[in-house]
Amino acid sequence: MVVYADVVFLLNSCMDFLLLWLTSGIRKQRTPYWRLIVAALLGGLYSTLYLWSAFSLAYFFPVKIIVSLLMIWIAFGFRHPLAYLRTLGVFYLACFIAGGALIALHYIVTGDSKVAGGIFFTESEYGWGSPVSWGLILFGFPLVWIYTKVSLGSLEERQALHRYLTEVKIRLGEHEIACTGLIDTGNQLRDPITRVPVMLIEFAQLEERLPPEFKRLMKQDDFALAWSELPPEWATRIRVIPFRAAGKENGMMVAIKPDHVQVRQENGWNKMEKILIGLDVGRLSSDGTYQAIIHPSCIRAVHS
Repeated sequence: MVVYADVVFLLNSCMDFLLLWLTSGIRKQRTPYWRLIVAALLGGLYSTLYLWSAFSLAYFFPVKIIVSLLMIWIAFGFRHPLAYLRTLGVFYLACFIAGGALIALHYIVTGDSKVAGGIFFTESEYGWGSPVSWGLILFGFPLVWIYTKVSLGSLEERQALHRYLTEVKIRLGEHEIACTGLIDTGNQLRDPITRVPVMLIEFAQLEERLPPEFKRLMKQDDFALAWSELPPEWATRIRVIPFRAAGKENGMMVAIKPDHVQVRQENGWNKMEKILIGLDVGRLSSDGTYQAIIHPSCIRAVHS
């Protein structure tokens, strides 16, 4: 059997690059391509050492671990021990999954695979390597590219969104509700009569602290009846705010007058008493990142 060292080097370098790239996508960690290439070339070079008996020391398990540690260090650097170990763990997981898939495909397609000394061998009539291995690389690269694009793109969106998230505390009588709010400069909702700003919050965040009659009020089947059944101390807090949204030209929103609302800012908590809490029966964030939408006046008041 003839083994071509350059083919082994190229095949393993491509596979290592694919695994490192996949690790970058799973960890959502941006790294320059040249670092991935250098680390992959190190892995490819190491794989060729198996072809020479003079480098039999490379067969030992500790050497394999050291090489993988160097590859991760080259590809992603060393910022923190815990982050480094997590990246290493993801890399090992990707290797195990890809290796298992590769072995399974070889057995299914060729049936002539074998393992000796910790090395996976296949016999092929092609001098350029196993078609299964190259097929995995050719199909794997576009799949990993799509995954990393989507994964890293969503990471950038979350990082951008995080700058507009802050803590919110709402005081309603004896109850204090804490949640995460999104600062939305496009939220210009106000009470049309008093011009008091309206901050939106998911009804589910307040439901347990509100009287049972509030559920009927939110359904608005018989708004007047449900309002009349509320305890007096709650009936005086209710406001009805007209609003316009997608699919709703003349919507009506139930709002509550809280004792006060506090919004965390860099220089402390901003306390507002002249504000209304609009109740939304749906979810404001599809992934639960935030549960309230903060009126921009809450932020401007901090700097005034």
